[in-house]
Amino acid sequence: APRESMAVDDTFAVVGAGHAGGRAVEALRGAGFEGKIVLAGTEPHLPYERPPLSKEVLAKDKDLGFCLTNSEDWYADNRIEVMLDNPVRSLDLDRRLIVLGGGREVAYSRLLLATGARVRRLTLAGDGLAGVHYLRSIDDALALRRDLREGANIVVVGGGFIGLEVAASARTRGCAVTVLESMPALLGRMAAPEISRFVADLHRRNGVDV
Repeated sequence: APRESMAVDDTFAVVGAGHAGGRAVEALRGAGFEGKIVLAGTEPHLPYERPPLSKEVLAKDKDLGFCLTNSEDWYADNRIEVMLDNPVRSLDLDRRLIVLGGGREVAYSRLLLATGARVRRLTLAGDGLAGVHYLRSIDDALALRRDLREGANIVVVGGGFIGLEVAASARTRGCAVTVLESMPALLGRMAAPEISRFVADLHRRNGVDV
């Protein structure tokens, strides 16, 4: 909303404390909004960047603080009420309320839905076995990193950007890696055939079985 249409006693609620939600509250304060800001998310972590999850977090034992879009002090200094590990269960659009998992109701003047996406999960025999990982969150990355031990056999399902980054990170940690891709080429939905062939050759030269 234009700055002049937002009053100091307005409340801007942002549902989703991921990258988009974190940048949204940053932009609100940067644009001069002085009212109340509430940021609610399902994860127990402050908003963070996701691209490092398949690269630096897996390849190196780095502290996770470098992924955060802003520090905890930044939210306090900018008067942003952050409610982590607190999913929004429903919206009451008539009364302008968000209803949290514990039943708490939060009134808002403006509402932004920044809930992002969910990872696609396998629906086949064995999908719940130990050692089957998905990569969407910091917790997912930490769980996967524990299994990326030297000499471990890692199978990556999906030859897109994230799958290939995971494969490269696993090779960096000394794993034997196989990438399975259902399409005829890697990056088939987003890259020209020449780029696809180059990427496949690069991974094979680095010991990945594609």
